[in-house]
Amino acid sequence: MENLLQRFLTSSPEKYYNQEAYNTYFDFLSESLRKNEAELLNFLTDKEEAINISYKLLETINDKPIHECQVKDTDATFIDEYINYNYLQLLDGVLLIYIQLATYIQLANENKQTENLDLYTCIGKLSKTRFNYLLPVYEHTVRNGIGHGKIIYWESKADYIDKKNNKSTLYYYQFIRKFDLLLDIVNGFTLAYLAFWHKKLRLRKVNMPRQMLFQEIKLNNTLPTWKVLSVIDQQVLEKKQLAINVNSFCSSQVELRDEAIKTAVHASHLASGRFDEIYLHITHNGYHGYVKFDTKALNSIEGAISSDDFIPAVTDSLEWFFHGFVENMPASMDSNAFVYNVNPANRLDNEELIDAFLYKDIYQYVNSYNDYMLIKDARYVYSGVERDKKRIINLIKASLPKLLAHTRRKSKELNMVNKHPQIPIKYICISVYEDNKRGRALRSNGIKPNLICTIQYNATTTGSIKLMDSKIEHFQGVVFNWNHYWRNAEAYYRMFPEN
Repeated sequence: MENLLQRFLTSSPEKYYNQEAYNTYFDFLSESLRKNEAELLNFLTDKEEAINISYKLLETINDKPIHECQVKDTDATFIDEYINYNYLQLLDGVLLIYIQLATYIQLANENKQTENLDLYTCIGKLSKTRFNYLLPVYEHTVRNGIGHGKIIYWESKADYIDKKNNKSTLYYYQFIRKFDLLLDIVNGFTLAYLAFWHKKLRLRKVNMPRQMLFQEIKLNNTLPTWKVLSVIDQQVLEKKQLAINVNSFCSSQVELRDEAIKTAVHASHLASGRFDEIYLHITHNGYHGYVKFDTKALNSIEGAISSDDFIPAVTDSLEWFFHGFVENMPASMDSNAFVYNVNPANRLDNEELIDAFLYKDIYQYVNSYNDYMLIKDARYVYSGVERDKKRIINLIKASLPKLLAHTRRKSKELNMVNKHPQIPIKYICISVYEDNKRGRALRSNGIKPNLICTIQYNATTTGSIKLMDSKIEHFQGVVFNWNHYWRNAEAYYRMFPEN
């Protein structure tokens, strides 16, 4: 069980949100509430659906399986299928509503017209303010070339040509960086808005954007035995209804009843009177049932000490589990027939901390004779406070035994999860990074400055891999490759400039 705010700490790419974007937008909202409360609240009320669509588009892009993958610098297909039109959607569908609000407040303070706030106008207006970090992510010709011009792909770059025949050329790695930064900025804006809503706007009866509300209900009420599949609003006769579809794996009648009530109460309070009733459709053991709650009745119940206190808020039910309905349940829904052994999907814990190093993931395979394991890459991120590079090197060396032992343990766990046999490990490569970034930001476009080193243990007859321009050091039976560009980042960016 989690909530939307937690996703920005644990989920990719949300957790890579731009801190500056979050800080500046939250400060802007706070200042606007103090100095321009009427204008702010009117804008948010008028643009409620636009904010909802913005979040829905962002959620769709965040959910795409493209954010951690490594991309070749010559992969035109990746640019064509995943970057171009998602970049356009991020600009016009997600970013625009946030910068329209900032521009609207600024123009209102200057007593100027607040109409025709298109993307180009807003970016230009905000370029001289605290939001000037938007300039590097906005390419006007690229946007127009994608939207209503043409694109010419070359081996490692593309030409974007608009209707006026203006041309902008970007290397694929440059465009991916620009896309990632734009996504991090809008995730920062979205997190700022969400945090500000919880802190200030909720008290002023501003509705949480509908899609945020649905996702909050879904995340906050999903457990191994109670899975919320979908949330949607619908009109039934004269009533506004919030419909929640659930799969139940509860082990008792009481547990199912309690989870249903928790979900209904949480949804009703979060919705703040926007709906007349909460409709729960529950599937258990292949059988369907439903229950309806009156939201006013739910919200008026105070001092409840048991689930029974909420029964008066129930307006209708079918094959339900409250007292008085037991005799109508099919046999499979009898409390004595519930499934007791629920096995949630296994997964590896990716948040373990080994001294000052955060475990990310592991990639491994067996040799051609299937008699030993090779750990191709176990990735760790330095999470300490020390910034001196020589001291970081000493910290890595001091943690070497623990890193090797932990890598071996994660390899065995991965084998168990996938029901693979346990075989000897003869090769281990550990990569240590300075910052927790996307998978493709960890390694692509050559060896990036973020990589501190690789650590190789090799008991095979094959030679170890040497990083380009790295410093080799033999230490306690392993080989360290200290990345030259970690200490000399400026040399890397001369080869791979941002623009």
